Amino acid sequence: MTELLGKIVGLILAHGVLIGNDLPEGELLVPVVIYYEGNSRKLEAFEADTQQEAVDLANQFLNDLPKSVDSWTFIREGAIALSNNEKQDVYYIKAWTQGMSEPMELYQMYNTKPFELVGNIKIINFSETGIKAESASVFTKALYEGVFSHPSDNKEILRKWFN
Repeated sequence: MTELLGKIVGLILAHGVLIGNDLPEGELLVPVVIYYEGNSRKLEAFEADTQQEAVDLANQFLNDLPKSVDSWTFIREGAIALSNNEKQDVYYIKAWTQGMSEPMELYQMYNTKPFELVGNIKIINFSETGIKAESASVFTKALYEGVFSHPSDNKEILRKWFN
């Protein structure tokens, strides 16, 4: 469970980074869900007139997924307040796999111009997911495997941000 979770989080984070690296100023990442049923991986993107409408569509999609889905992960853009009350752009990620108590919630801070990741990914609710603390290193290793499993031809960008 922990290894699969790390891999799907890494995959969707790589997806966000590859797109975010090329987005024109003022454009937002379209919320995306990647989910697995057996050996089948599917991607759904949610476009709407506003970012909030797109996020709502993605959340509704997640709520409507059939029980046969083995795992899913969701990414969208957001912002957090820093200790100095400034806002910091983040990729907000939710991920779930069979056997978890509740979806894991994470965020990765980034700057847009020039595009760069800021710090490491932060897990908001590790203990609430049902994953044991001693599995953290398995999760981290799998996250990097997931990043580099992205089918993009542009592995240079991924190596730039994840090595």
